[in-house]
Amino acid sequence: MSDWSDFDSQMLAALLARELTSGLPGRNAHRTMAPELAHGRHHGPFPTSVRRAAVLVVLEPAASGWSIPATLRPETMKDHAGQVALPGGLIEPYETPPMTAVREFVEELGPSSADVEILGSLSPVFVFITNFEVTPVLAVSHQPLVFRPNPMEVAEVVHIRVQDLLDPARRGSHVLRRGALAFRAPHFLLAGHQIWGATSLILAEFAELAVRIQ
Repeated sequence: MSDWSDFDSQMLAALLARELTSGLPGRNAHRTMAPELAHGRHHGPFPTSVRRAAVLVVLEPAASGWSIPATLRPETMKDHAGQVALPGGLIEPYETPPMTAVREFVEELGPSSADVEILGSLSPVFVFITNFEVTPVLAVSHQPLVFRPNPMEVAEVVHIRVQDLLDPARRGSHVLRRGALAFRAPHFLLAGHQIWGATSLILAEFAELAVRIQ
């Protein structure tokens, strides 16, 4: 069994690419982080009016170990204000999911380099509240990145350490209130933030792939 600190970028890219072809955990991973009352709706069926989006799950060789850069959304944003999200956005008609994911990554976080190696896609997640089908694109950066976040879209760059993501002690839950309803939502406690909702479903699936290569 290897520790993540043992992996260089080439080895990590090869191992994760292999796991993507071995079958994705999909719903089994997602249900571990799905809020009460979701009733499996994160898997569709997708309505004909669904909007398609893509997000980037990029592994970066940071000084503290491999990490995934995410964003804290400003309180002023229309959707999911104040939540931690992966960089991404709406897929334009001329784009593939990887093209969208990388474009949004650059627009939101302004990395010093967008030269990342695309490995493939994780399982789509249906965000039924906003009617988005989100495709997570998995990538590896072969060098550390310097970020210049867009303040209109990013209140804080959140660095999610992979070793922390894999720690069972980092999982918990909290109560959400929607009008008269109160229900429990699982979360990851990472980088000082509660990460829940669609982002936590995506991270849960990645975590299962990550455990396979240890």
